[in-house]
Amino acid sequence: MQTGKSQNLQKTLHSLLQQSSTINHLKQIHCRLVLLDLHQDQFLITALVTALSHRFQAINYARSIFTQMRDPNTYLSNAMIQAFSETPGSQRDALSFYILQMRVGTDPTRRPNRFTFPPLLKACVAAFSFVKPIQEIHAQVTKFGTYNDVYVGTTLLDSYSKCGDIEFARKVFEEMPVKNVVSWNSMISGLARCGDVGSAKKLFEEMPEKNLVSWTSVISGYAQNGYFRETLVMFEEMGASGQKPNDITLVSVLSACANLGALGLGRRVHTLLEDNGYQLDLFVGSALIDMYSKCGMVDEAIHVFERMPQRNVVAFSAVIVGLAMNGRGLEAIRIFEDMRFQGLLPNDITFVGVLCACCHAGLVDEGKYYFGCMTQVYSIVPKLQHYACMVDLLGRAGHVDEAYHFIMEMPIKPDVVVWGALLGACRIHHNYELGVRTVQQILELDPQHSGGFVYLSNTYARMGDWDGVKNVKRIMGNSGMKKLPGISWIEVNNVVHQFFAGDKSHPQSDRIYAKMDELAKLLECEGYTPDIDSVFCDVEEEEKEQSLYVHSEKLAIAFGLINSPEGTLIRIVKNLRVCVDCHSAIKLISKIVRREIILRDSSRFHHFTGGMCSCKDYW
Repeated sequence: MQTGKSQNLQKTLHSLLQQSSTINHLKQIHCRLVLLDLHQDQFLITALVTALSHRFQAINYARSIFTQMRDPNTYLSNAMIQAFSETPGSQRDALSFYILQMRVGTDPTRRPNRFTFPPLLKACVAAFSFVKPIQEIHAQVTKFGTYNDVYVGTTLLDSYSKCGDIEFARKVFEEMPVKNVVSWNSMISGLARCGDVGSAKKLFEEMPEKNLVSWTSVISGYAQNGYFRETLVMFEEMGASGQKPNDITLVSVLSACANLGALGLGRRVHTLLEDNGYQLDLFVGSALIDMYSKCGMVDEAIHVFERMPQRNVVAFSAVIVGLAMNGRGLEAIRIFEDMRFQGLLPNDITFVGVLCACCHAGLVDEGKYYFGCMTQVYSIVPKLQHYACMVDLLGRAGHVDEAYHFIMEMPIKPDVVVWGALLGACRIHHNYELGVRTVQQILELDPQHSGGFVYLSNTYARMGDWDGVKNVKRIMGNSGMKKLPGISWIEVNNVVHQFFAGDKSHPQSDRIYAKMDELAKLLECEGYTPDIDSVFCDVEEEEKEQSLYVHSEKLAIAFGLINSPEGTLIRIVKNLRVCVDCHSAIKLISKIVRREIILRDSSRFHHFTGGMCSCKDYW
């Protein structure tokens, strides 16, 4: 039995271990423990191991101390598992360590308990990309009777979901005798992470008690899986419930605003961040830059960037990509050079932005130079997206054959995106022979690629081979493929409205089409004639003109003109590349109505003002 004096000494040493601010101080205390013959004290050695690993990641030192213990108990073993789990690169050792301890024996003092398995599971998730180690630990959890512990159960289901086995996670959740709010949140996050947002929302609605994490899990799940309108609806519901968001919630909402072009709500979120004292840190600042850039408000994105107290490669990359997609390629390159001058190392995303900037500005020589810099200067191995940028750069500039040979010489197998970039060049420069060969490559990789069939159909239509068109459409119909419909979004008074081509479902359809008739007459006065070559159907010219007349972006613009004050900016987001006819028409509309119109399509931004476009018709 310890005396009062020895207990006080133990408490003092334990306190010193917890307060130590340097590893040298911990080493001095360790020496003191040896001198005082306390180097076998389980309580103090556990505290020492925890301090070494948790604060200084001195895992080898902690391991050497453990090996000197004659009979380590469960708590000390747990401390070592926790140490391995928290140290990058050592997570696999956690499982090896556990297996070794089980071989030594499982007397009551060494028997695993409810604190053993959570760090062990987290280590396995970090170290392995497959589910088998989780299943093996699951068996150990059952064997040692810790299955009913809510902390163990929650970590187990979270581990299954992070390794991609959502059904096992769901089974664990359903079998848990006790669930707390963390258990519910983990299951919701897991479902959302695996893309089953519907089940995540359903479980969220069944929760007996919701907290900030619950709301954020669903909102983030929607945003990460591309359900951007649902993200905004959930955010509004969250506000109505009285639950205040945190920065993680708001960054997810900013992501949805960016993808929908919902500038009004994005600005509200920005104000909310400022009103609640959130700093323009790297996380929030980069999200704001992305939102403003994707809403076409590049100057506001740059303003955020300039106000950030710290800027890392993520922030620089965000503003470079934003400038590139808005057609301000030379500015993007200037900021990239500023970044290099400051000594920051670019990453692969940075180079995607730089190559896109060169692509949209037609800077072929500069693009080749920066592509070479990736490997020669920064030792960055190009990924498929970089090769796709280079193919797009060459092809868009008219060097279609060079783009094809570039693909043939790639050290990695080109994917659908790379071949798709070449197909886009063939479409722009009317190289139908190479285009058909490119489609064959695309369909070998993805037999269900509707874009390839659409190109074939359009090519046959250009040649007047309507039987060929019908045959392609028959193949698409038999395989269940459908051409992706054109969809455009416009935000008015903080509400996002959606339009399809020929859409008459909107409550204001009569007014929209009346406005379209008015615009058609004004366009005719300006000398506009519909580009019926853009319509690949075996129908009369009048029908072709009518089909162009009801493209989704034109409907969205008409709606914007009706519902916004004269002279104000109109912003449209479209899911597909804008067609030649719409591009020509919108240039003239911007002149007629004396408004700036910003259109973001699947390729880039078009800023229309006074009958001109920022792309200078190079798109």
